Amino acid sequence: MSHSNDVKLRDLLRRLPDWMRKDLASSDVTRRERAEEALQVMLLPLLERGAGGPHGARAG
Repeated sequence: MSHSNDVKLRDLLRRLPDWMRKDLASSDVTRRERAEEALQVMLLPLLERGAGGPHGARAG
């Protein structure tokens, strides 16, 4: 992961809503899965850019 993506990931994690932090640690499966899905949606654009996906800066 590039330094830029590392910083973006750290920033994303720092701004996670409290409900998401609590639900990620929850023993309630439904709450935890909801938080995991929300986190996935937040992470996908960062991962796509890092892999040279459709939002990436790399040209094929």
